[in-house]
Amino acid sequence: MNKLYKKQGCRYVPTTLSEQGAWGSDGLMALAAFRYCLGRMTYIVGDCERWVFANWEHFPENARKLIQREVEEEIKRDDEARERGEEYKPLGHDCDRAAWERVRTLWAPSAHPTHRPAIAGLSVSGVTN
Repeated sequence: MNKLYKKQGCRYVPTTLSEQGAWGSDGLMALAAFRYCLGRMTYIVGDCERWVFANWEHFPENARKLIQREVEEEIKRDDEARERGEEYKPLGHDCDRAAWERVRTLWAPSAHPTHRPAIAGLSVSGVTN
């Protein structure tokens, strides 16, 4: 990753994206981008997943906590919808949900997917049927 620098007097000193205000006031822009993506069923979910992973350590602490809380809440809502057999699922299709479960590993590295989509020809263990 490239290092960022800011001019301080006649020297350049290391800085961070947060110090430069890249995430907006208190991480507002990072949260807005994340909230736009949560629950979508398009390419944006995968792009957001990669973006969150690439920038997680740079987000302000409050933004990380809110993202964590909101992903956990949506996973719970999605679990409940799937248990009831609802057509609408808060996290979208199986591939969208899988992306959010991967994001979840940022704060819960041992988290295992709570819902594993069935893939034609494969069992849950990955062995061909």
